[in-house]
Amino acid sequence: MINAYINLDKEHANFLQMFKDVGIKKLTIKNIENQSQIDIALTSLSKYGDTKKSLSDIESASKPVPELIICDEESFDQTVDLIMNSRIQIISSKSGLAEVNARINSLLGDTNSEKIEFKDLIINLKTYEAKAGNKLLDLTFMEYELLKFFIEHQENAWSREQLLEKVWGYDYFGGARTVDVHVRRLRAKLGEKRSDWIKTIHSVGYKFN
Repeated sequence: MINAYINLDKEHANFLQMFKDVGIKKLTIKNIENQSQIDIALTSLSKYGDTKKSLSDIESASKPVPELIICDEESFDQTVDLIMNSRIQIISSKSGLAEVNARINSLLGDTNSEKIEFKDLIINLKTYEAKAGNKLLDLTFMEYELLKFFIEHQENAWSREQLLEKVWGYDYFGGARTVDVHVRRLRAKLGEKRSDWIKTIHSVGYKFN
């Protein structure tokens, strides 16, 4: 799922279904608390200034939000400066689904290979971030690695020793207690509604599902 801020002219309302078809989830600006919650901005050229203003409080100057801008043919001469920005793509108001999908993938890369998901939990393999719902989880590197391992190996039961080997590596000299501590912290950070995703298997270890 791709999270997007959408700001379109009425004349471009037909793009809403295309955005939905390529896996776009529309976020309202009041539901976006920080830039990590949004993947892309989708806007009409005439709304571009308003879109930038709406995102100004959360957008990083060093890494602005990627933008797909819909432009009517008679206005293309106004987009020369925008086209030179690698984080912006311009499409015609007559563009079809295939072009919309290609342009978004060009801006974001292969999002399917960069993210893994479990229910409302999203792990971003490119940015090393994890989000539960719209909340960015404050994870240490090893908490992130353990959570990613659990999601990638759902339904399997793992002993503490196996998790130490698979996640921490052969050269880690800490004891099994390390796994218990990280699991406890992960459960707390996932929150009460999601903490039971990590199940304790008596006399074995842990399982995620």
